[in-house]
Amino acid sequence: MMEKTPMAGYDRIVAHSFGGPEVLVVEHVAALPQPGGGEVRVRVEAAGVGYTDTILRRGRYVLYKGGLPLTPGYDMVGVVDALGDGVEGLRVGDRVADMPVHGAYSQYVLSPARDLVAVPAGVDPVAAVEVPLMGVTAWQMLTRCVSLPHGATILVVGASGAVGRLLVTLGRHLGLTVIGTASAAKLPLVEGLGATAIDYRRDDLAEAIRAAGGGRGVDAAFDAIGGTSWETSWAALAEGGTLVGYGMQDFLETGGPSSGVLAAIQRFNVTWNEDGATDGTNRRTIFYDINERRPRLPDEYRADAGHLLDLIAQGTLVPPPAETLPLDRAAEAHRRVAAGDLQQRLVLTPAA
Repeated sequence: MMEKTPMAGYDRIVAHSFGGPEVLVVEHVAALPQPGGGEVRVRVEAAGVGYTDTILRRGRYVLYKGGLPLTPGYDMVGVVDALGDGVEGLRVGDRVADMPVHGAYSQYVLSPARDLVAVPAGVDPVAAVEVPLMGVTAWQMLTRCVSLPHGATILVVGASGAVGRLLVTLGRHLGLTVIGTASAAKLPLVEGLGATAIDYRRDDLAEAIRAAGGGRGVDAAFDAIGGTSWETSWAALAEGGTLVGYGMQDFLETGGPSSGVLAAIQRFNVTWNEDGATDGTNRRTIFYDINERRPRLPDEYRADAGHLLDLIAQGTLVPPPAETLPLDRAAEAHRRVAAGDLQQRLVLTPAA
C-alpha cells in the first residue's frame, strides 16, 4: 500500500474583503514562507481570538494599514521551525510567543526574532497565548500605570471579558480587592474569579461600585468601553484614584466619526485631569495603548511577558481556561465573539 504524501505548503485564514465573519476563508499556500535576515519561521500552535480581531476583519481597526487580503490574529504561540540569517539566541524547536497584531491565523508565520519571547518548558501553548496581548496589557496597567498598595480596591469594567478576567486574576495575585462589572448572566463567572460582581445595567451603578468599595470608591478603575462607561468609572473613583482607559469599544460599535473619538480622548486626557486637580479629589486619568508602549519600551515588554510566563510555569498564575478550535472554524469563532456570550476565550490551534 502506497503511503499518502503530506500536502506541501500550509493553510491560513484570509479575508479578501472587509465584512462579517463569512469573509474569513481557508486558503492553502503552496510553499512555506522563507525567513529573511533577522526573521524566524514559527509553526503556530495557538492563536488567540479576540474582540480586536473582529474589528480588524470589519476594516475598523485604525492600526492596520496593510490592506487586503488580510489574515487576522493578534497574538500567537508556536515553535521555531526555521531561522533566517543573523538570528542568534534561538534554535529550531524553541517555543516562543509573539504579538504580531495580524497574521497569526495561520499554520506558519514569519516573525522578527527580536519580537519573540521565550516560553518556558512545560507551559501549554494555549495557556501561554494569554500572555502576549491580554496578559501584558492587564499586568502593565496594574503595575506600570498605577502604584497600588496591598489591599487597595480596583474596579474592572467588563470583568468577564478576556482582559477583564486577567485583570481580576492578576489583581487578586497582587493582593488587591477587586470589584467587577458584567452582565447578569456572567456575574457567577466574575465571582468565581474572586471579585465582587455587579450588574453593569444597574441604574445606580456608580453608587453601587462606591458602596462595594466601602463607601469611599475605588483606588483605580480599568475601562475599555469609553463614553458613558468612562463617566461612571470616573464617578466611582475614590479621592486620589486613577481611571485607566485602554479602548473605546462604544465608538467601534457605533461607528461614530473620528472627530468624536478625538474629542473624547481630549476630554479624557486633559479635561478630566484638570478637573481632578482643581476639585480637591486629586483624581486622574491615563490612557494605555500596548501598541504605542511596546515599540517605545521593548525591554519592558519582554520583561513583563517573561515574568507572566514564568508565573504560569511555576503554577503561581493559572490563566482562565480557554476553548480550542481548529483553524477552519475561525469564522465561527468570530461569530461567537460578536454574540458577546462567551464564558471562555477562544483559541485557534492551527498546527493541529
